[in-house]
Order: sequence, then structure tokens, then C-alpha cells
Amino acid sequence: MKHIVLGAFEINGVNLTSQGLWAHPDHQSFRYTDIDYWIEVAQLLDRGGFDFLFFADSYGYPSIDGETPAVAFEQGTEIPKNDPMLLVPALATATERLSFAVTSSTTYEEPYANARRFATLDHVTRGRIAWNVVTTTATVVKDLFGRDRLVPHDERYAMADEYLQLSYALFEGSWEDGAVLRDKAARRYADASKVHPVRHDGRYFRSSGVFNSEPSPQRTPVVFQAGASKAGMEFAARNAEVVFLQGRDAASLRDQVATIRRLAVEAGRDARDIRTVVGLSAVVGKDREDASARLDDYLSYVDRDAMRVYFAQMTGIDLASLQPDTEVSSLSTEQSRTQVARYNGRSAAEAFEDFARRGMREFILLGSGDEIAQQMVDLVEETDVDGFNFTPFVSPGSYREFVDEVVPVLRARGALAPAARPMPFRERLFGSPRLPATHPAAAVRHTTEGDR
Repeated sequence: MKHIVLGAFEINGVNLTSQGLWAHPDHQSFRYTDIDYWIEVAQLLDRGGFDFLFFADSYGYPSIDGETPAVAFEQGTEIPKNDPMLLVPALATATERLSFAVTSSTTYEEPYANARRFATLDHVTRGRIAWNVVTTTATVVKDLFGRDRLVPHDERYAMADEYLQLSYALFEGSWEDGAVLRDKAARRYADASKVHPVRHDGRYFRSSGVFNSEPSPQRTPVVFQAGASKAGMEFAARNAEVVFLQGRDAASLRDQVATIRRLAVEAGRDARDIRTVVGLSAVVGKDREDASARLDDYLSYVDRDAMRVYFAQMTGIDLASLQPDTEVSSLSTEQSRTQVARYNGRSAAEAFEDFARRGMREFILLGSGDEIAQQMVDLVEETDVDGFNFTPFVSPGSYREFVDEVVPVLRARGALAPAARPMPFRERLFGSPRLPATHPAAAVRHTTEGDR
């Protein structure tokens, strides 16, 4: 049995995907501005053997026809929220093995500054950092950044490809292995002959000069990506090491796992160079009936109007304003096609009812700790998925239940890796802290005379 990869899904804000759930008596997410809250969560995950804590993020907030509905403020729907990247140093200091994945956009962040931040985080976490690569388009974000145009969907991925090419050159190609000497006796910190300028003059980005961060434990952070569109899947197959998939049944998930592995091979990589992860929520009870009652209690706090504007923010589509029988597959958007694609084959009314109840949650497992662990093992065996991104209903309570009731069963069945020494994230996932030769970043490593 392969070891399950475990992640935790979070946002540095009031709500995750169930808008309005912040008001539940057991939910502590309203403390998101308190570093002690995040340290408590991170230490709980570290104790429970989670591989990573993943922070989703976006710059925007709900806007429909140029106005932000009052319910967005009333229910904390994507506003307010803070930058999760700034949490990482404190959380890394408070944990030993837990890694951290942070979201950063190739549409609005400058490549050089972004690379420098991730190199710094890789240093201070001792290699426990990942970059969730996202492309971003929304009118409100365009206006916040003062840009002249919205970038069309497929062009965003062309930008992202070039962005990563430049990022790889900075991470991998500017400083050779062995460039850093730290030789006090000779009074030489670095060997100048092994440090090279990066020169990039592309369609979207330009940069010329030496990367001023020395090589970090992983050099390039572990690359995360999620995207259900054709362009998104192809981009992930070329670049990503951890790919978020979506699915609520074993058959569709199995097809997605097979597809991303096939695309990786077509891109010249090994099929196992990518770890696939799907969303998972779990409610632990004495039995399934007890867990189902607890789920109903959680969902009774969901605000339907807040869910409506939440979906509209991500996709640009207000489901509640459409004719109920409108086929979702007939809709087009330049925003998140992943969130629209999950409802292909359904009507607008059906999609809204489902999203209002589940949000972006994928598999929702109910039962005792034994039952939930068995369902997870079955999913891995049926679909070949590598792991799960756990989305809590209430925090830290849902994490604590999972760690105390489900994790011990998974360990007993050999489904989780045994606790190991602290190590870089990529080494934990693949056995080496450096990207393999089959990854496109390897092509920019400085191996001959001259500049890369």
C-alpha cells in the first residue's frame, strides 16, 4: 500500500468554502488575525503527521455588476483576509516536519520579487515551502492593480509558462552548486566565477541580472497547481509536482488521475513525477448516522446568498440570476473554469443547490474513525490518487477529530508514512530535495561556460 499524502486546506480569512460557517460556536476562524490560532492549527497538523498546510489566496472579493453586496461583508465572504505568506516563518518555527504551500499569482506578481520571497521562505523553513501557482483574472483585481485589461483565460497560462521559465532561471540558473563558500579564512563568501546573470527578454516579462538570493535547500519550491481546463491540465503536466484534482466519485477521479499522468509522460516527464491530491472533508461520529446529524448542524450555518456571491466572484457567473434550466456546460467564462466545469451536465438551479450546500468540497466522508479511514484507503486503491487535501468544517475541531480518530487507524494499516526526521518538502514527497532532470527547470541549470 502506498503512503497517503495529507494536506490541510486553509485561507487566512474568516471563511473557507462554506460561507457563513464562521458563526458556528465551535469554529475559531474568526481568530484568523491571531498568530496563536495559526500556531495551534499548525502544531496540531504537525503532531498528526500531515505533510503540508496549504493556503489558498486571492486578491479580490465579491463584485457583481461593479458593486460588492453587503452580504460579503456581513458574512466575511472573501473579505476581509490577510496575506498567508507572512504566517509561514512563525509557523515553521513552531513545527518540525509540516511543510507549507502558499498561493502566488503569475498574472499580477512580478517574477523577480516573487522568486526572492520564495527563496527566502525556503531558507527560513529549511526547505519546507511550496508555491501554488495560480493565474488570476477578475475585474475587481484588475482595478485594484490598475491594469488596463483582463487577460483572457488561455493567455493567462501562456503568461504563466513564461513566468515559470524566468523563475526557474532565477532559482536554478544564476548560482551554480558550490558557488557559496563561506570561507572565513580565505575571506571569500562566494566564488564569483560560479554566479551568472539571468537574461530574459520575453513577450510578457523582462529581467537582466544576478539573482541576489543564494541557493536555498530546494532551490525551486515544490510546485503546486490546480486547473481543470485543457490549458490548465497541460500547464500542470509540464510544471507541477502536486496537482489538485476535483471529483466526488471514484470513476471521475480515476479518469483525472490517469489523464494527468498521461499528459506528464507526453511532456517528457515520468508519470510519478506528479502527486495527485483531491479535496476531502470528514465528520467523525459514533457512527454514520451521528456524523450525518453533525454535518447537518454545520451546514445549517451556511448563508445561501453569501454562497451565491462567492461563486460569482470566482467564475463571473451569478447562478441565481440565470434561468433555472440553463445548462452549465453552455456557459463560458474567462475566470475560473475549474469551478464551472464541476457542474457540467447540470442545470443552473441544480448547480446552485449543490454549491450552496457543499461549496468547493469534494469528497465528504461520514462515520467513525475506522469507517472514514477505510473509505480513504478504498479511494486510493480505486483511483490511484496519491492523497487528500483536508478541508475542515470547524477549526481546529475538525482537525483534532481527524488527528485523534482517523490518523491512528491509517497508521495502523500502513497507509501513512512513519514519522521521519525533518526534511525538505520535495525530499519528503519524492526522495530528493532537488527537481529531477526530467523537469523543465533542469534545463536552465548552469552546466557550461557562459550565461544562462
